[in-house]
Amino acid sequence: MLRTSKSARRRTVPLLAAAAAVVATAGPVVPAGAATPAAATTARSGPSTLWATQLQFDDHGTPWSTAQFEAVKAKGMNSVEINMPWNQIEPAEGTFDFTELDTELANAEAAGIRIVPIFWQAGWGGSPASWITSREVTGSGGTGIAPAWWDTGEQQAYFDYVTTTVEHLTGTPGYGGSILDYGRLDAQWSNDGNGGWAPADIAYFHDHWLPHTYGTVARFNAANGTAYGSFAEVPAATPGQPLAGVYQNFRQWSVQDTYDRLTAAVRKVSRGPLYYYFGGHISNAPDIGNLPDVFFRLARKYGLTVIEDAAQSPGLTLTFGSLARGYHVRLAQEWTAPTEAEMPAQAVQWISNYGMGFPYGGGEDFFIHDGTSKDVIAYPIYTGALPTLQGLSGTYPQAPVAVYFDYSKAWGNAGGGSLNAVENQLTALWSRHQSGFTVVTSDEVKNHAAHLSTFRAVLPLNGTDANVTAYQKAGGTVLSSGDQLARYAPAYAELSSAHALQVVPTTTAADHRSSQLVLAEISPYFSYDGAVVLRPAGLNLKAGRYHAVDAATGRALPQVAQSDGGACVPLGLGTASLTEWKLVPGPAPAGTPVPGSCSTTSGGATTVGATAGSNDGSSGAVFQNVGATGQGADGNLDTVTLGGQSAYETWATDRTGVGSANAYLQLDPGSAVARAATLTVQVTYWSEAGQGFTVQYDTPADAYHNGPTVTGDGTGSWQTATLTLTGAQFDEAQNLQADLRLAATDPARPLYIHSVSLTTAGN
Repeated sequence: MLRTSKSARRRTVPLLAAAAAVVATAGPVVPAGAATPAAATTARSGPSTLWATQLQFDDHGTPWSTAQFEAVKAKGMNSVEINMPWNQIEPAEGTFDFTELDTELANAEAAGIRIVPIFWQAGWGGSPASWITSREVTGSGGTGIAPAWWDTGEQQAYFDYVTTTVEHLTGTPGYGGSILDYGRLDAQWSNDGNGGWAPADIAYFHDHWLPHTYGTVARFNAANGTAYGSFAEVPAATPGQPLAGVYQNFRQWSVQDTYDRLTAAVRKVSRGPLYYYFGGHISNAPDIGNLPDVFFRLARKYGLTVIEDAAQSPGLTLTFGSLARGYHVRLAQEWTAPTEAEMPAQAVQWISNYGMGFPYGGGEDFFIHDGTSKDVIAYPIYTGALPTLQGLSGTYPQAPVAVYFDYSKAWGNAGGGSLNAVENQLTALWSRHQSGFTVVTSDEVKNHAAHLSTFRAVLPLNGTDANVTAYQKAGGTVLSSGDQLARYAPAYAELSSAHALQVVPTTTAADHRSSQLVLAEISPYFSYDGAVVLRPAGLNLKAGRYHAVDAATGRALPQVAQSDGGACVPLGLGTASLTEWKLVPGPAPAGTPVPGSCSTTSGGATTVGATAGSNDGSSGAVFQNVGATGQGADGNLDTVTLGGQSAYETWATDRTGVGSANAYLQLDPGSAVARAATLTVQVTYWSEAGQGFTVQYDTPADAYHNGPTVTGDGTGSWQTATLTLTGAQFDEAQNLQADLRLAATDPARPLYIHSVSLTTAGN
C-alpha cells in the first residue's frame, strides 16, 4: 500500500516547558502535565503480556508466512517483534509503502499471533531513511552514526514516520502494539564515539536548554562559578573537560524530553500497547543516556511497558523489578545470548529472574530468532519454560530495607557516586544473601516514586548523598555492609554455593500461606551439590510449619524440618537446569524421607585448580575466554606450547586495543575454596625479564583487590610461585563473572600461564 502522509510537512518541534533555574547537576526537569500513575497490574499473563521472539523485518526479502508465524505460535508465544526498516516503509519523505507490512500482519492474524513493530531511528538495517542526511558529531570531531539529535526538522520527520505508521496499524488485525526508540538502537544518545556534538545539538543547547534551565547567564555563572557574557559562550564540553556536567545534564534532559514528545504524539493516534526498550547496564548511563527512571517515569505517564535487555543480570533485574513496583509499570524482560559455552546457564538465569518483576511481570522476549546457534541451544530452553512462566502470578517478597545508589553522575554531577560497580555489587549481594530487599535509586526518590523514610534501614552502595544524609538525620538506620542486611531483610533461601544456584520466589500467595519458587543452576561450568534451606519469614509467609514439595507433582521432597517452620532440602542439580518447588502449610506428610544430615555450610573441595589444555572444570576451576577473539576484551587467551608445556597466552595490547591483559578464573562455587577467606595459591608461569603478574581477587570491598605481585627471574623457564590471599570473598564480581585474575605486569607482551591451584588446607 502506497500513501502520502498529510503530516509530512515539517513542523517546528515544541519545546517542553522546562522548570526554571535548575542547576546543571540537579537532575531531570519534570515535564508538565504528568498523568496519574497507571493502575496496579498483576503478573498473571494476559492479553497485554508480551511472550515474544524478535525477528528481522522479513525473511530475506520475503514476508514472513502464515506457516512461519504458526511455528512461533506453536511454541507458546503470542507475539513477534519485527525490526522496522525506516527507509523501506518511507522511501521518500511523506510517501509510505505498507505493502509488505500489511501482508505480514495478515499472515500473523491468520496464524493467531500478533506483530509488534520496533521503530529504530538509527542503528538497524534500513534506519535511518536514506533521505535523512544529518549525522552526529563525536566529542573529538568525528562523524557519528545516528542523525543529529537536535536537527529539529529531521526529528519531526522521524516522529511523523512513527505516528503515521502506528495510525495505519491501529485497529488492523494482527497488530500488537509498538516499541518506541529514538537515538542509536536502544542506547539513546550515545557519547561513546557515536555523537552528541553536532552543530544542531550545540545550537539547541545554547538557544533553548540553557535559557530555559537557568533563565539568565548571570544565574548560570552563579551556579557554576563562571563569568560568561552570554549563553553562546558556554562550551559544549566533552567528558573530562570543565563544565562537562552541564552538557551531560542537557543530554539526559534531551532523552527525557524527546521520548516524552514522541510518546505523546503516538498516544494521540493510538491507545494500544506501547513499549520502551532499555539497553545496556547501570554503569552505561553517563555514556549512552540509558537512565532507567526516565523510561519508568514516562511509562507511568503514558501507560507503557518497559522492556529490560540483559535481563540475565540479577543486579539489573532486581533494580528494574523494584522500579516497576515503585512506578507501577509493567516490566518485560529480554535476553541476548552470549557465547555457546555460557548460553544454557545464562538462559535459565534469565528465565528464573522473571519473578523479580512481580507483580508487574509483562512477559519475555527472546533476542533474536535468526537461525544461528542460539536457536539450537537457547531457544528451546526459553520455549520449554513458557508454559510455566505464563501460569505464574503473585508478588516477589519485599522486606523493609532499601539498597540505594546515587544516579546523579548520569546527570553530570561530577561528585556523584561511581556507577561502575553497582550492578555487580547488587548481584553479589543478592547471590550471597537471597532476600527481598528493595533497590532504590536517587532518581526514584527525586521523582517521588520511593521514599527512604518508609524503610527501616538503608544500605548505600556508591556513597552517602544528600538523600541518605537526610534519612539518617531523621533517625533512619544507615548500614555499612551487606552483612548487616540479615537483621532487616531475612533471607528466604540459604544455599551451599551462592553462585551455582539462585532461588527466585515467583508466587507468594495473597493469603501469605504458600510460595512457589524457581531454582536455577546458573553456572556454565559446575553443578550444584548441596542443600537449600527455605525460610518462611523471608518469603513473607505467616508464622507456622511448612514443608517443601515438587511444584509439578505436589509430592513432598526429602527434607529436614527447621525450627523457624521452614525446611532444609538436599539438592543435586546439573549445570543450566531449572526446577520448581513450593513451600506449603503443614508438616511434611508421614513417610516423607528425612535425610541424615542437611547443611549449607560445609563440604566441597579444599583444593581446586585449572591447567592449560584440560580446562573442563573437573578440577574445580576454569580459565575463561580461552579461544575468544573479541577485539577490545582484556581477557582473551590463546592455547600455545612453550618449553614442552601447554600454556595459556594473554593477548598483548596491540591485539586487544585495551591497556590491560588478564587471565580470568572462576572457581567452583560449591567448593570450600570459594567460601574461604584465606587460601594458598600456586601459579606455574613462564619467567621472562620484565614480565610478571599481580593476583587480583574478590574481597568484600573490592572486586579487583591487589594481592601479591610476582616477577620472575627472566631465565625463560617455567617457575611456580606460592602466594597467600587474605580477606577473600569470591562473589564472581569481576568481568566474565570471574573470582580472580592474573594481571600481566606488562600488558604489551604476552603472559604465559600453565596452571593455577588454590587450597584452604592449613588455613
